[in-house]
Amino acid sequence: MGKRIRLMLADGAGHKVTPRFSKAPAAQAFDLVIPADGTAAAQLAVAADVDAIITYQTEISAAVIRAAPALKFIQKHGRNCRSIDVAAASERGVRVATMPLMRNVTVAEHALALMLACARKVLDGHRAVSGATYRQMGLAPVVTTQSDYRKNWAGIEGVTELFKATVGIVGMGDIGMEIAQRCRAFGMAVNYHQRTRHPASIEDLLGVHYQSLDELLSASDFIVLVIPHTPESEGMIDARTLALMKSSAVLINVGRGGLIDEAALIAALDKKQIAMAGLDVYRMEPLPAASPLRGLPNVVLLPHTGGGSYRSWEIDVPASMQNIGRFFAGEQADGIINA
Repeated sequence: MGKRIRLMLADGAGHKVTPRFSKAPAAQAFDLVIPADGTAAAQLAVAADVDAIITYQTEISAAVIRAAPALKFIQKHGRNCRSIDVAAASERGVRVATMPLMRNVTVAEHALALMLACARKVLDGHRAVSGATYRQMGLAPVVTTQSDYRKNWAGIEGVTELFKATVGIVGMGDIGMEIAQRCRAFGMAVNYHQRTRHPASIEDLLGVHYQSLDELLSASDFIVLVIPHTPESEGMIDARTLALMKSSAVLINVGRGGLIDEAALIAALDKKQIAMAGLDVYRMEPLPAASPLRGLPNVVLLPHTGGGSYRSWEIDVPASMQNIGRFFAGEQADGIINA
């Protein structure tokens, strides 16, 4: 039997993800090395003979990479590898791989669902059909054929598409990257903004372009918020930033409710300063019955159902560990970014 692979769980003994990795059936294929915590000092203390590293949120520095002469593979549990010194890994011939996670993909799909619902006026169409509004319009149902039909009999205005539209993603982390990939599949131009810009190599890989926040808001047909709610991002979408957006713009929030000044958004929607908003998160949840958002015709409102899949951990953890196993078995590992 060949030498067992020594795998460092870089996030450390106290991190919430470490038990999920160490107790997974896929972990039985490895000799696990678990530093006391996620600091570089703790990693350096155990790095000397590790063959591979898996990291979720913890930084993997050049010093750690250089202190591990046997190291051949670093697996990022997720897609955003900004915390890994990829240049140092490449110098050593160490492969770095990323892995899409179901918990992030579900939020990305949710963002696309809100975008499509707004663009295609899905709720207006549903209400027209389910409420039989044709009766108030003086229409009578007719038998349709391939060439004889009632196109948009409800007269819904403003139906548009994602194709050739520009999306601005505020927050290009793991979830933002998943959103960008799906927007590109719809033929959209993808711009992004966040506090720290990605290296040009990552932007090229993702097919995205960096803009300042004001530039992004002014240029985008769809704006998607997916950054964390922090003191710095509190109320970042306010009267000033809403005024920068196109009158045809659609605002999507799958981040946190506190990113938006809801009073300013309500005023902008009421005056049709922007076209629509698709919201899954709110400053208060559930959205209070008295909220004026509930009475606006140009919103799509969901009850914070965009969170990660309940199946995510049982699928994501084995996927990352199995990818490491494939590499050491001489097979093609997924997601290598520095081949």
